Amino acid sequence: MSFLNRFLGTREAPLPDQTEAILGRHLDGDFKVFPMAEKETNPAQIKSIGEQFGVQYPAELVAHLCGRFPGIYVEVKESVWPRPKEGDSGPFWSFLYALHSYTSAPGSEPWMRLGDAANTFQKETGFKAAPVLRVVGDPDVYCVDQKGNVVRFLHEEVRLEPVPLTFWQLFDREVGELAKRKARKKGVP
Repeated sequence: MSFLNRFLGTREAPLPDQTEAILGRHLDGDFKVFPMAEKETNPAQIKSIGEQFGVQYPAELVAHLCGRFPGIYVEVKESVWPRPKEGDSGPFWSFLYALHSYTSAPGSEPWMRLGDAANTFQKETGFKAAPVLRVVGDPDVYCVDQKGNVVRFLHEEVRLEPVPLTFWQLFDREVGELAKRKARKKGVP
C-alpha cells in the first residue's frame, strides 16, 4: 500500500494529480505558472497541518500538493494585464489577475504556507476552516472545513458558504474563470 493510501486510510489507488491537465485546458502563452515550493511535499506534512488546525484536507488537495506543483501560483503576464496601481478604479473583475493554492513545504514564504494561512484565518475569523485557494485581489477565500468540505469565506457577511464542488472542480472552474477574465481584459469576446 502506498504512503498516500495509508495517509488517506484506503486501499484504493491514490488520486492522480490533475493540476497539469486543468492548466492545459485553460491556459495559453499569456500566463505564468510558478510552484509555491522548491521541494516536494508529502501527505504526512499535510495531515499534520490539518490536525493542528482541526480541519481535514481532501484527497484531491493532497494529490495536488504532492504532485509536480506543491502548491501553485497562476498569473496573467503583466505585459498582457498590467497590474493595478494605487488609486486605479474599474470593475471588480479587472483586479483579479491571478490565483494560488498554498503549500505545506516549511521553507516557503509565510503567505504561501497552509499552516500560516490557517493560523491567520482562524485567529482573524474564529472559524474552524483553513484557506486552500485564493483569487488574488478577492477578499473572499476558498477554504476547507473540519469535514474536508470546500467552503468559501464571505468577508462582508463574515460567514462560510458551502461550495458543492471537489477541490479539482473548484480549481478547474477558477482557472477557467481566470482565462475568461484575461480574454475580457484583452477585449476578446
